[in-house]
Amino acid sequence: MKKVLTGFCFTDSHNQQSMLDYPTTVRKSLIQATELAHEEFGLADVAIVGGDNISDYPHWNKSCALPKKNFLDIKHKLNACIAGSVKDGKVLYVAGNNDMILGDIGTEENEPYNTTDFYDLMDRAFGELPESEKMILTAKEKPGELYWGAFHYVVNGIDFIGINIDPDTAFNSHEGYYSDETLIWVKNKLNEIDPNGKKCVFVIGHLSAVYYFNNEKMAETMGNGDRSLFYDIFKGHRNTFYLYGHVHGEDSCYRDCSSGAVLHLDEQNMPLGNNLNEKDSAGKEYAYSLVHMGGLRPFGLQYFEKDGMEGFGGGKEKKYHPHTATPTLAQFLVFEVYEDRVVFHIRNTGTHEHYHRDNRLAEYTVYLA
Repeated sequence: MKKVLTGFCFTDSHNQQSMLDYPTTVRKSLIQATELAHEEFGLADVAIVGGDNISDYPHWNKSCALPKKNFLDIKHKLNACIAGSVKDGKVLYVAGNNDMILGDIGTEENEPYNTTDFYDLMDRAFGELPESEKMILTAKEKPGELYWGAFHYVVNGIDFIGINIDPDTAFNSHEGYYSDETLIWVKNKLNEIDPNGKKCVFVIGHLSAVYYFNNEKMAETMGNGDRSLFYDIFKGHRNTFYLYGHVHGEDSCYRDCSSGAVLHLDEQNMPLGNNLNEKDSAGKEYAYSLVHMGGLRPFGLQYFEKDGMEGFGGGKEKKYHPHTATPTLAQFLVFEVYEDRVVFHIRNTGTHEHYHRDNRLAEYTVYLA
């Protein structure tokens, strides 16, 4: 069967602390991911950035003083890095919980601005969206600012629905959540574009839902918002895949196979096991699928090179920030859409034992119903 589309997914790079001094620096694991993806799969048709491009500065509830020039600098550098791996610069951006927080109130020398504003880049690459294809939100803290709550693009005949965190939650929750209004819009849009429940559709969001940590322990990771409404979106859409980030690091990596990144859920929103060591979806009865996009930053210092940066990182004096170093343990997702199936590949960027960039994990194939 003919291949329709190739997609690259990069999430949770967390360019943080001294990296947020000026000028900003793109985390090396993101640079490595784009280069490795392009080297193995050629130019993608679309790339997806799953959020948390920026991180705590240095604590989530003290993060609202990132100068606007820093955001504009990292925005330009991120897009330049990723757009080089995809045809026509087609990169989709969704907001992570940290993106919603940083810089959102503004500083004395800067007017408030929108730290999730990658909309101009998407309009330039994909064409400006009609009003019917995007949902606009406003924030109580910043009523003059417009946010995209959700949006819908089509690439090579494949539908992509992006879903963003409610901006009002950035000020009262580290995690953030999807508003009911946004979830209802996404549900209606999915029903509109896939009335028969047969189309291959990708819904992209930062927040995770049910997840197997270390591929073993299942957890409900969506701690805020209307979880039942979130799961209800996907009912009746078997060929819909929810792509997410948020969970990342050493407890959220895959060693030998890509299958653990794909969870098939039943009508009761429960996974059909952790899917580990499976090669395809043949014979499985499920309602829809969740797919983890990996993560480009670990947590433990043992998972970083010794090339961290010195910077202020929100303080008054420069110091060494080890978490700004190059991760030895980081992963990203590639998916290939064919007329009859979707093939998922998890790839490594680092040099850690068992997670070396040369170790190509076994692929996992989902057959379209």
